[in-house]
Amino acid sequence: MSSPSVQTPAIDRWQRAFRALRQPAYKRYFYAQIPMVVGNWIHSIALGWLMWRLSASPFMLGVLALCDLGPTFLLGPLTGTVIDRVDRRKLLLILLGLNFCFVSLLAILSITDSVTILVMLLLTPAIGIVQAFESPARHTLVAELVPQEDLRNALALNSLLFNSARLVGPAIGGVVAAWAGEGWAFALKAVAFIAPIYVIATMKLPRPEPTSRGRFFEDMRKGLAFVRSHAEAARILILVGICSFTSVPYFSFLPVLAGDMLGADASLAGLLMSVSGIGAVAAGLTLTFNDRLESMRFWPVWSSFALGLLLIGMGLSRSVWLTCLFALPMGFAILSQNLASNTMLQHFAPPGMRGRVMAIYSMMMLGTVPIGSLVAGGLASLIGMPAVFVIGGLLCTATALGAAWHRLRHPDGLLDDGPTSNPERISAQAARSIPPAP
Repeated sequence: MSSPSVQTPAIDRWQRAFRALRQPAYKRYFYAQIPMVVGNWIHSIALGWLMWRLSASPFMLGVLALCDLGPTFLLGPLTGTVIDRVDRRKLLLILLGLNFCFVSLLAILSITDSVTILVMLLLTPAIGIVQAFESPARHTLVAELVPQEDLRNALALNSLLFNSARLVGPAIGGVVAAWAGEGWAFALKAVAFIAPIYVIATMKLPRPEPTSRGRFFEDMRKGLAFVRSHAEAARILILVGICSFTSVPYFSFLPVLAGDMLGADASLAGLLMSVSGIGAVAAGLTLTFNDRLESMRFWPVWSSFALGLLLIGMGLSRSVWLTCLFALPMGFAILSQNLASNTMLQHFAPPGMRGRVMAIYSMMMLGTVPIGSLVAGGLASLIGMPAVFVIGGLLCTATALGAAWHRLRHPDGLLDDGPTSNPERISAQAARSIPPAP
């Protein structure tokens, strides 16, 4: 007679770390995202390579980044309000369909050697506008696929997927672009949309959230008022924006770091990106296994503080090995900051307002990148890239210390203010802070 299997603590902990995948709707959605997330990295590498081949201009690379991510910064409150007023599943289907059409057109023009700089400057902001809606919509859809107690785990798994794809996506994109041409890399990205389009088209939401029916601009003001009136949410968003802004010299100027600051070649830039990717995956696993909200509340501030110190260290370093040593915790700090911030904001956001909160989060995390690129590039030409690293690190560290001090002085808006505890109080507080309409 066989003895019953024993559930060891290690097995139980591992199963708990991936418990959101027990939800059938989320499981299908998670696996359907894999080709799309890898395709995003393939597209990003191929797009920059194509612009460089056509223009050979660093300035045009900056313009391309502005066209790509600028809409996320400019349209944040607008996109979030739209997401909260419509069926998110149908909206995502439309957005994925538009993305498929734009990327397919870019692929066809590239393969037929008909693409020009002007075409890129027209198609890239079109794709950027779609992405400005799609990113927060995908974040908020997760909350409709899992129970509230599994939401933190689902978000951690999504971030783990995104950063795992960063380890393989750029390599695939670089190989395909170099051997077959950028057009075929774009074609891979277009094909990657098929799986999520099918899954979203056939899914039924287990727990659809309510949609707003008020006036459009009044709803937009409510979203901004909620963020402004909720002390912890405001602190988190400021930290996200500053971290994204100050980390631009590392993530957007790796060739300068490798070549000018360390005297190495392009292979070091790829190594640094891979090392920071390993750190990010480690952060995703850490927060997947330990997603308790009471411990997660400390991550946004202290990850920001650590990031600032690492940026200062990189600015002062002239050693390849020391810089590589800094790159690992750099990836860990960025991902842990973003993941903890995303999770806590989704916890604080009342049902029906999640789209607006996540759109502002995307605006602060992604929309600040092109602005940071322009500022960092301009400052580097005046004072040098090492000084830009140090100044950015000082700003990031000072902001983290300021947020910690502000939390001690104004502890309102902490974990007891989540939507599961008292959503009516939060919504009323946000509504009271809206200025009267003229």
